[in-house]
Amino acid sequence: MLIREFLDELEKIAPLSLQENYDNSGVQVDGPNVNLSNVLVSLDPTPQALKMAVANECQLVLTHHPLLFEGIKYLTTKNTTGDMIYTAIMNGITIYAAHTNYDSAAGGLNDVLSKKLKMFNVTPLVPNTFGDDSGIGRVGEIKPMDIREFARFVKNVLESRMVRLAAVGPHEVRRVAICSGSGSEFIEKALEAKADVYVTGDVTYHKIIKAVEAGLSLIIVEHDESEKFFESEMVRFAESFGIKAIKYHENFYTYL
Repeated sequence: MLIREFLDELEKIAPLSLQENYDNSGVQVDGPNVNLSNVLVSLDPTPQALKMAVANECQLVLTHHPLLFEGIKYLTTKNTTGDMIYTAIMNGITIYAAHTNYDSAAGGLNDVLSKKLKMFNVTPLVPNTFGDDSGIGRVGEIKPMDIREFARFVKNVLESRMVRLAAVGPHEVRRVAICSGSGSEFIEKALEAKADVYVTGDVTYHKIIKAVEAGLSLIIVEHDESEKFFESEMVRFAESFGIKAIKYHENFYTYL
């Protein structure tokens, strides 16, 4: 299977038309359209990920977060981005990002997360305009449980060392809204969906206060903790075509 054929299959699942306006999903560095035998999958495009790809003779690096968010005026190996572009080109490696298009896709990252949280009757939190099951975030039902019990359940599912709970007092959770990654801008949508609790990342102190005052409990997770399942899902996707996939997850912080 050629690289472009593989990416065409991926874009059937997560069409680039689903990405947000600010995003830059898709090809970041376009390498030779050769037969794909080895792919490296990582949440983030980092120098370490690219080095591993080179060492393992990968023709494709598949990431969630894009390497390029903004335009660049010149290339130089004196900065990280320029050096990665140079390294990819010199080693014939394509770099591709499946970001908000995969977040929104039916069967994509938010659906993966909702299944892990045992949600049912799931619909998009913010439906797109295409009239299908894709859209930003998800909202659905769970088996009723206490808010603290649910927070511990989320922590265990994400295999996280820590989650933050901002609860509207003791209460039962039945209706859950989620958004992988950074979803603080959709707190109002979670309220409109009549969710008991909203699970997302990157929520600031003042937004926490406003959400709780409005009657919405929050379970706040680290940005990458809700997105790391991208790596395993993409490994499975590549292996379904008989392609060897290497998962590389880089931790940028630790808990003290």
